[in-house]
Amino acid sequence: SRHLHAQPRMADIMGYVLREQDDYSDVFHLRKFRGKHREWKPFLAHLLGFNAELTVELYDQVDEEEKLDQAIYHHQREAGTADNADVGKLDGIIAIRTRELDQFQSTLDTFDFSRADAEATEDLVEDIEEKIAAGNEEAYRLSQLLNRLNDSLNEDAILFSPSQTEKLFAEAGVAFPDQLKKDFEQLIEFNRAISQERRDYLLEQRTETEERLQALTPELESLQRERARLFEFLDGSDTIEKYKEVSNQVISIRADIASLDRQREALSQIVHLRQEKRQVQERRNHLQTAIEQDVLVQSETAGNRYREIQQYFDEIVHDVLDEHALLSVTVASTGSLEFSAEIVDSTGSETSAGRGFTFKKLLCIAFDLAVLRTYLGQQFPRFSFHDGVFESLEPRAKRRLISVLRQYADLGLQPVITTLDSDLPEAISSSPDAIETSEVVCTLHDDGAEGRLFRTKSF
Repeated sequence: SRHLHAQPRMADIMGYVLREQDDYSDVFHLRKFRGKHREWKPFLAHLLGFNAELTVELYDQVDEEEKLDQAIYHHQREAGTADNADVGKLDGIIAIRTRELDQFQSTLDTFDFSRADAEATEDLVEDIEEKIAAGNEEAYRLSQLLNRLNDSLNEDAILFSPSQTEKLFAEAGVAFPDQLKKDFEQLIEFNRAISQERRDYLLEQRTETEERLQALTPELESLQRERARLFEFLDGSDTIEKYKEVSNQVISIRADIASLDRQREALSQIVHLRQEKRQVQERRNHLQTAIEQDVLVQSETAGNRYREIQQYFDEIVHDVLDEHALLSVTVASTGSLEFSAEIVDSTGSETSAGRGFTFKKLLCIAFDLAVLRTYLGQQFPRFSFHDGVFESLEPRAKRRLISVLRQYADLGLQPVITTLDSDLPEAISSSPDAIETSEVVCTLHDDGAEGRLFRTKSF
C-alpha cells in the first residue's frame, strides 16, 4: 500500500519477531516475502527510519515503465515495421496511394478507360518491353560467353611431347640433347601449373554463368506473361472486363491504404508511449536522487532510528562473538534500496562470508532484538520468538547469548527461545550463567499430555 502507517504495522513486523528455522536464511528477506521487492522493501525501509514513500513511488514508476514497454511492444507488432519507421514518411506514402485511388475511382465513376489504356500502353512500351529486351540481350551474351568458356576448357591441353620429339629426332639421325629435353619438360610443367590455375578460374566463371542463365529464364517468362496480360487489356473489346480489372486495382489500393493507416496509427501511438516513458524515467531519476539523499542524511545523522538499530545490532553480535557487525543500507543502480548485515573486521571488510547458517541465525536474532529495543517506547511488539537459538554455537557464545537475552528482558522486552537440552551450554540452574528453572516456561516431552504444548490428548 502507498499509505504507510506512522508506525510499522503488526502484520508486517510479525515475520521479524517470530522466526522459525526457515526464517534464518536471510536477515531481511523473509520466507513470507518471496514475491517482488515492492512487497517488503518499503516496509523494511520504514522500519529502519527511511522515507519509505519514496521507495513505494519508485516501484510505482518501475511498474508504469514495464506497462509502457509492453504497450510499445504490442504496437510494434501491430505496425509490423522497423523500430525507427517514420510517421511522416508513412503519411507521404498514404498520400501517394490516395491519389492513385482517386484516379482509378474517377475512371470507374466516368466509365472512361482512356487513361487506364494509356497507362497500360506506357507500362508496355517503356517498362515491360525494355526489361524483356534487356533480359534477352543478357541471355544472348551469357550464352555466347558460355560457349567460349566451353571451347577454352576443351582446348586447354599441352600438345608438345619431349619423348615423341626425341624419337622423331632419332629417326632423322639428329641428336636430341638431354639438357634440351629437361628444359622442355620443365617448361611443360610450368605451363601445366598455369593451365590448371586458368582452368579453375574458367570452371568457376562457367558455373556463375550457368547459374545466372538459370535465374534469368523465369524472370523472362514472368515478363512475357505480364506483356501478354497488358496486350490482352489493350486489345480486349469487352468494356466489362476492363471495368473489372480497374475495380480490382481500386480494391487492392484501398486495402493497402487501410493497412498503411493502421501502421501509421500504431507508429503514432509508439511515439506518444515513448514520450510517456521518458517522463517516467525522468521521475525515476528524481526519485533515485531523493532516495540516495535520504540514505545519506540518515547515515550521517546521529541518534536517529537507523543509527540506533545499527548500534544495538553491533553490540549484540560483539557481546556474543567478540566481533563487530555492520548493518548497512545502500542504493542500487536501479534506485532500489539494498540491505546488508555482515560480520566485519576493524576496516569494515566482511569476514562472515562462508561462515554458514549458524552465524546467519545470530545476525537475524541480533537484528530482531535491535529493532525491538529501538521501538521500546512506542506502540510496537515487545516480544520475540526464535527457534533453536543455541544450535551449532560453541559453549562460550551460548553463555554470552543467554546474558544478552537477560539484558533485553531487563529492558522490558520478552525474548522467547526454544532449545534442546543437548544444545544448552550447561544443565539448567547448574551455575549462575546457566538458564534458571524459573526462566523455563514450558518443557515439551513425549511422556504423556503434560509434555504437549497445549496439554492435548493424543490422537
